[in-house]
Amino acid sequence: MQRFFTTFSTKGSEVSLEALLNAREERALLQQQLLAKYQQPLLSVTLTAVGGVKKNALLDFVFEKALEKLTALFDTLKVIPSEKILRPLETGHEAFFVLPMAADKLKRAMIQLEDATPLARLWDLDMLDVAGRVLSRREFGFAPRVCLVCGDDAKSCARSRKHQVSDIIAEMQSRAQAQYFAEQIGELAYQALLQEARLSPKPGLVDALTNGAHRDMNLQTFEKSAVALKPFFVDFVLKGIATADLPENEVLTQIRPLGMLAEQAMFRATENVNTHKGAIFSFGLICTAMGRMAQLSGFQPNNAFFDVKNLCELAAKFVAGLTKELEHYPAHLPMTAGVKLFREYGLIGARGEAEGGFQHIQTLLPLFDEYHQLDGEHRLLIILLHLMANNPDTNVVHRGGLTGLQFVQQSAVDLLKDQSLVLDKIKLTQALIKFDEACILRNLSAGGSADLLALTIFFLSLRGN
Repeated sequence: MQRFFTTFSTKGSEVSLEALLNAREERALLQQQLLAKYQQPLLSVTLTAVGGVKKNALLDFVFEKALEKLTALFDTLKVIPSEKILRPLETGHEAFFVLPMAADKLKRAMIQLEDATPLARLWDLDMLDVAGRVLSRREFGFAPRVCLVCGDDAKSCARSRKHQVSDIIAEMQSRAQAQYFAEQIGELAYQALLQEARLSPKPGLVDALTNGAHRDMNLQTFEKSAVALKPFFVDFVLKGIATADLPENEVLTQIRPLGMLAEQAMFRATENVNTHKGAIFSFGLICTAMGRMAQLSGFQPNNAFFDVKNLCELAAKFVAGLTKELEHYPAHLPMTAGVKLFREYGLIGARGEAEGGFQHIQTLLPLFDEYHQLDGEHRLLIILLHLMANNPDTNVVHRGGLTGLQFVQQSAVDLLKDQSLVLDKIKLTQALIKFDEACILRNLSAGGSADLLALTIFFLSLRGN
């Protein structure tokens, strides 16, 4: 559990006022030199660093995250810096990016970045136009940045020295810890998607051996999708932290826009192929639940926090009553596969699975331990078969109707009845390859069960499996 939490050192060398003033002059001179050389807008990056220490492990982490986000943003904007200078100085971290793009467009992008994550409040992103003028938030219609501690106007609090240095550093530490924690969870979610995609053989599903019953996607499609979704899993955790004081039934409204952004990123990465829409929903709920529980526990590791039952119950509270949406789906909205299947067959799909607290997963996790003598991959294939045998998978019904679902479930049941086959990995693999061929022939793919398997892998990784 401790691996998900950290406290950053704030120890470092005290910097004299003279050294700070000299550094400020050098920074201004370098800005002027870069503007004169390139005649292009300049982004100057520094950090909020109160007290006498301007460089330590906490600030190193904050600076690293700023550079990561800026690199991703430049990629999104399709802009390549004409020059980049990084200076992690004892007098404070500095970075300079000369950018061949309109200064006003860049400033708007920087404002969005500043407002996108709590950690960004620790970054000072000064956008200078070609004349060297620093563009302000106010001239773009945005309010000034708020104080780290109390939420009032930041400049007013700084001028009046309203807060103790220790209080400001404590808030900085808290935001860095939250970011670190969210990234650990986001990494596990990302790895779970990769592990599920690569697990082979999976009947009807994309894996390392075949594309299953799919003609529009392969393993690389899933890998690209997972990469695109990784930062959103981090954001779901952060959203859970930020909304920890809200009633549970108000959380879904807060995270739905983030889920839509994640879907858009997935479709961009896969050229409009739906690889992980179900996983975005389920992982989004669980990552949000983890953020909420971490915040409420004060980021202190404890067994209750990592209890799957607790996480699933909390996620279920987020979506309580969600399946009612299927009964009262607005006529003016586009008809989705999930709504269509509910109207035709009464299937509640991923919504129902979440609202029920992911009971299929909770039931099957002890089974993973029962087969402790087998290797991990072998056990996951068995778990997948159990999911296919019991899950009323809407993906299967969408492709093959109730007849297709009956075929998938009965085939899985028949394989599980033969324990000598189940316990022999070679025999099981051979049987799964035949099952795969049968699913391909019928154009059947148990995508819902694959999503549940990925979440199962995530839960197992939480406890170190």
